[in-house]
Amino acid sequence: MLRQRLAAAALGLPMLFLILWLNWFLRRAGNAEDLPLLAVVLLIAGASGMEMSRVVRQRFPAAHPLNGLYAALILPFFVHAIGLTVVNGSVGMLFDSLGVVGAVMLLGINAYTDIQQRRRDGIVENLIVLAGGLYLGGALSCLLLLASTPLHEIAVGFVFVLVFGLDTAAYFGGRHFGGCPLAPKISPKKTMSGSICGLLATIALAFVFAGIFDATPAAWNLRMHLPWSAMLWLGVSVGILGQVGDLFESVFKRWGGVKDSGTIIPGHGGFLDRFDSLFLAAPACYLLLALYIGVSG
Repeated sequence: MLRQRLAAAALGLPMLFLILWLNWFLRRAGNAEDLPLLAVVLLIAGASGMEMSRVVRQRFPAAHPLNGLYAALILPFFVHAIGLTVVNGSVGMLFDSLGVVGAVMLLGINAYTDIQQRRRDGIVENLIVLAGGLYLGGALSCLLLLASTPLHEIAVGFVFVLVFGLDTAAYFGGRHFGGCPLAPKISPKKTMSGSICGLLATIALAFVFAGIFDATPAAWNLRMHLPWSAMLWLGVSVGILGQVGDLFESVFKRWGGVKDSGTIIPGHGGFLDRFDSLFLAAPACYLLLALYIGVSG
């Protein structure tokens, strides 16, 4: 398990930061459509949406397997479209328009068919999938919103580093210290010691970022200053809400009677298992950063 986790991290993290670098490079070259970042958001949202449908199908076997995918893609396409500064001749706007229309149309057709065939069950299962898809897509759309702040890709990378640091510290801290379970009825393997280690790790990483920004401001070419107090609140928010998102996903999996949402990521399970902490952490970071920018501006 540990080797698989390390192998997945060794492969996934460089790819993620390479894509963020490509997004930055294209921005510097005059293309600010954030298409590489959009591809990452769509991948995580789409895969997570499909896994969500897989869990729902444990309770509603006749549910359409792709409705979660369609529901999760709606908001990322929409948020990306409204964030574009250039509309005429924009590849992104064309892509977003086709994406939103296609996702809504396919989801609507499948939902209508489900309701016609199964009445009450069709309504219930599609409401669950729609709510879950909007939750996933809306949360991940905050990565696109973070890229629109003065910090751009730095803010997005910062969130991923905090979330991965949280998960890693909680995992190793729980294994090393043990102790009483955090939520035994929801996720018996999670411990209070792991939770505390995860929280301390996000705070420490936030302070590391603050120190780097202060030490080399010219290298980052930032148009704003991030005080230590703001970084502290970001670290605390990710440390707490990231774990809440993790527990929320555990509740959902227990409802569906599955241990893991998928098997595509070795050592972790599925995309839902790997990125569950991100789904509340990303909105929290964006809201706090937007609040700070508004107050300081």
